[in-house]
Amino acid sequence: MPAQAGPFRLRGMIDWTAFPVRDGLTALALVVAGLSLYISWSTARQAKAEKAVNAWITLTRPSTEWWLATLNVKNGSHLGIEIEKLGVDLPDYRLGSIWQTKPITAPNGSPSGLDMAAVDHCLAMPFKCTVAAGETMQQNFLLHQPAHSQRKSAKVSVMYWTLEPKRRWRILPVVAQTRSDM
Repeated sequence: MPAQAGPFRLRGMIDWTAFPVRDGLTALALVVAGLSLYISWSTARQAKAEKAVNAWITLTRPSTEWWLATLNVKNGSHLGIEIEKLGVDLPDYRLGSIWQTKPITAPNGSPSGLDMAAVDHCLAMPFKCTVAAGETMQQNFLLHQPAHSQRKSAKVSVMYWTLEPKRRWRILPVVAQTRSDM
């Protein structure tokens, strides 16, 4: 057997350090890294757009067990959203539609309150509203809390669709403080 000058090589093995193979692998690695970077950037942009929707609730007390709640939604994303419905956590709280109330008028003809007797109690209720990209929306609803309840806050879930070619369902939890900490 003749002595070989250099590393031992079997016939038919690929030399991974040769010119065309090495450059081809380098190019493939660059393509994979570039695709990975693009996918990461796209995912981060999409997550940022979805999280740019903010909501808060302000409350006023028109009766002993009902709160007049104003839902404020600020859509800071580049996508419009369509609010589908609202939900509330158990066990104490219920939702009601402001449109089911009747105004109470004083003998002199001025409005003096709202009649809440005909309002349905719901765990989830339709709340159709569209908020364009970069816009802020306000809309009223009713929040019921029994007088015996000692809970200090209600968690209201705002359920919405993103208005993009492939619509996505999102739920945004919003906490409304119903009792002070004192």
